[in-house]
Amino acid sequence: MSSTTPGPVVIEAAITPLRKGQPLQTTEQIIHEATESLAAGAAIVHHHHDFRQTREDAVAQVVHVESELLKAYPDAFVYNDYLAGDRIMEEKNAHLPALAAAGALTMAALDPGLTQFGMLTDDGLPNRHVQGGADYASAHEVVEFTRGTGTPLSLGVYDPSNLRWILAYAAKGMFPAGSMIKLYFGGEYQLGGDRWPTAGFGLPPTRQALDMYLSMMEGCDLPWIVSIQGGVLLDSEIAVRALELGGHLRVGVEDTAGATAMTNRETVEAAVALAAKAGRPVAAGAEANLVLKGGAA
Repeated sequence: MSSTTPGPVVIEAAITPLRKGQPLQTTEQIIHEATESLAAGAAIVHHHHDFRQTREDAVAQVVHVESELLKAYPDAFVYNDYLAGDRIMEEKNAHLPALAAAGALTMAALDPGLTQFGMLTDDGLPNRHVQGGADYASAHEVVEFTRGTGTPLSLGVYDPSNLRWILAYAAKGMFPAGSMIKLYFGGEYQLGGDRWPTAGFGLPPTRQALDMYLSMMEGCDLPWIVSIQGGVLLDSEIAVRALELGGHLRVGVEDTAGATAMTNRETVEAAVALAAKAGRPVAAGAEANLVLKGGAA
């Protein structure tokens, strides 16, 4: 972790609601919400796709969305979720080669390590789960692909073991320029629902938890960003703490799990205001590229 004076803030917007039983965003809505977020000051947009489609149609949708966004915001970082499937490159990341061929591959997601997210049943116990992430061998495949294309990685950390893997690769200089560590903290609600209680995952969104992660990252120069999955980052103590220590912010309606009525644009605007209060300007567009790739303090 760099100890230099905090510079400009990069804001990511995770724009897809992911509420079970509610309509999925259309292609037009994805583009609209992303455009609104970028106009408000976001430099990175994370979106989902229509998972009911065939893989071929899903890839086409992702390529269309990201190509359209880059026409209006050519310096933006835009990245999709994983597609359905088991094989990491051939199925889950089948959109990456297609985006690269279209000249629209600006960032890729990688969650190294398999994480179980506990789901509460009627007895209040987390005896069911959904599992995310990639085993380490599969994660290595993604790193090798992005090294070949020069694509920055958004490296998800759900628990400390994920960070250990990332730090080992970072020490060997394995990540393309612009890659960033994303510290996910477990909120009180479950993603995919509307204020559904959850047992959570990983570390809670506290100053002590953030400081623990940062102590592990001492000596690592990768930029880092904080997010609460299943809560409202800007209402937490870690948002201000991250700004004080040089971190960046991920907001947007996906992560809140229904815990705020704010729109994507409003969450970005609130993050811009919080950064200004902390004395840090917001970097978007070409400036955000410099910040993430080490060209600006």
